[in-house]
Amino acid sequence: MAPRISVGIVDNEKSAKISATGNLMITSKGVVILKGERPVITASVVDGRTLPSLYKVFIKEFKTRTEAEFFISEQCQGCGITEVGRDLQDDGRIVFSNKAYWVYSGKFQSMEDAEKEKVRLKKEGYNPWIREEFIGKPEGKIKLTLDDGRGFLLDPPVEVYPCNSDDFTVVYDVLIGIGYHWQHRQDLFFRGILRLLPGYKGGLVVVNELTIDEYLFSVNSSEMPADAHLELLKAQTVAARGTVLATMKKHHYNDPYDICHDDHCQDYRGVARERKNSIRAVMETEGEVLFYEDEVCDTRFSKICGGVSESFEHVWGGEGKPYLVSVSDTLEEVEFPLNSEEKARSFIDSSPPAYCNLNSFEDVPEYLRFATPYFRWEIEYTRSRLGEIFKVKTGHDLGAILDLVVLERGNSGRIKKLKVVGEKGEKIIEGELKIRQALHETTLYSSMFYPVFTEDRIVLKGGGWGHGVGMCQIGAAMMAEKGKNYREILFHYYPGSYIRKVYEGIPRAPEPPENLPHKKIDWEG
Repeated sequence: MAPRISVGIVDNEKSAKISATGNLMITSKGVVILKGERPVITASVVDGRTLPSLYKVFIKEFKTRTEAEFFISEQCQGCGITEVGRDLQDDGRIVFSNKAYWVYSGKFQSMEDAEKEKVRLKKEGYNPWIREEFIGKPEGKIKLTLDDGRGFLLDPPVEVYPCNSDDFTVVYDVLIGIGYHWQHRQDLFFRGILRLLPGYKGGLVVVNELTIDEYLFSVNSSEMPADAHLELLKAQTVAARGTVLATMKKHHYNDPYDICHDDHCQDYRGVARERKNSIRAVMETEGEVLFYEDEVCDTRFSKICGGVSESFEHVWGGEGKPYLVSVSDTLEEVEFPLNSEEKARSFIDSSPPAYCNLNSFEDVPEYLRFATPYFRWEIEYTRSRLGEIFKVKTGHDLGAILDLVVLERGNSGRIKKLKVVGEKGEKIIEGELKIRQALHETTLYSSMFYPVFTEDRIVLKGGGWGHGVGMCQIGAAMMAEKGKNYREILFHYYPGSYIRKVYEGIPRAPEPPENLPHKKIDWEG
C-alpha cells in the first residue's frame, strides 16, 4: 500500500456541510460518537480565535541542521532555523524524507517590514522568500449539527469516514480556483478520512487523509481533462507525485496538512474526477518520481508556458534548480533568454509555432481546444479602471494609471519587477504572481506581457497561462498526441532528470466510482 498524505480541503471557513454516499462513522479523539447513520452534518468551530502572526524572511535551505548551524555561525549570526518537510512512512518504515532546514534572518510584525528586509538581503546577493507564520496552537471545539436537529460539541480532532470502504465522504460547496478567473464552489467526494480541526484564524479546517495513489487517481484528471492521452496522464502523474514528495509540509509547514487541494499546490477534485485512464496512469507509473542526482525533483508545472518555460528562481526566489530552467517549447529555434524588453516584446508578437500553440496544428483534439485563446492574449482597460483594480488588489491608491515600467524580466520574458505609475504616485511590485494579481480583477493569465498605451486606454499584450515553470501541460499534451511517451515528455521539461521508484503502490486498481453528482463535469478549464 502507498504511504498516506493529508490534503487541506477547507481552510478557516465559518462552516462546512459534510455527508457520505453511505453510512458513516464519527469519532472524537478516537472515541466513536456516531456510527451506522447517513446524516448531513454542518460543522463549525466554537470558541475559536485568530492567532497572532509574524513574517519570517528566509534566505537559504539546507538538508541538515548541522549545515544550517554552520552557515549561521560563519555568515549569519543571529539568524534562526525553521525545520520543514516530513518523513513519509509506509507501515512504520520511512520510505522517503524531504526534511529541510530553512535559515531566516529575522521575524517581523508586518509584511512591509519583511519586504524591506527582503530588499536588503537581495542587495547582499541572496534570493530570499517570505512566509507568514502563526504563533500558538489553534483553539476551539468542533460543533456538529445534524439534519435531524441533534448536536454535538466535540474535542478535536474529529474524524468522519464511511463505514463501507466502497462509499465516499462528501464536502459541499468547496471553494475551487481560489483567486483565479475560474473560481467557483463545487461539491467534492473523497476517499479516505475527513479530519475536522480549528484553524489559526478561528474558522474550520477540513483535511482529507488518504494514500498518495488514491490522491493521484484524481489529481492527474483534475489538472488535465480525464480524456487526455494516456501518456500525458502518466507524465502528469509522475510530476504530481514529485510535487507531493518535494513540497509536503513545506508550502504549508505551519498548517495541519501536507498540501492543499487547490492551485496553490495542485488541483485535487476528489473521486468524481477518476476515470479508467486516470487510474491506469497511476498504476502504470507505480511509485515513480523524477530525481536529479540524488534529490527528488520539485516537479512544478503550469498550464501554458507560452513558448518558453521559466526558471524556478525567477518565480519563487531561493536558489535555482538545475532541472527547472528555461526550456523551449517551440517547433523552431528560439534565441533565449528573453529577459530584455526588446526580445520579450518581439517573442510575444511573433506567436511562434510551439507545442502549446494549438494554432500550430490542424488536428487538435477536442479536449484541448479550451486552451487555444491562452497562448497569446490581450486584455484592455481604461486607465482609471486599472487604477481602481490596483487599489482594491494592493491597497495603494495611485489614481488613474499613467505608465507600467518593466524593471526586470525572467528568462522566459515573464515580468519579475514592475513599476506602476499613477496620477497620485508610484509603486514597485515584485514577484510574477503579485504582478498578475495587482493588474486583474482575479489573476492575470501570466506575467509574460507588455503594455500598449493610447490616450485613455491600456492594452496588456501577453502570452501563456500560469507561472511557466517546469512542464507545460498543454505542450505536454500535444507532445503525447504527436507520439512522445511520458518519459520523453518529462525528460524534455525537466532536463538532466531520471526516474526512480520510491515506493510500492496499490496492488489492485479500483474501478472508478459511478453515479456520483458532478460525474459528468470533467474539467473546469
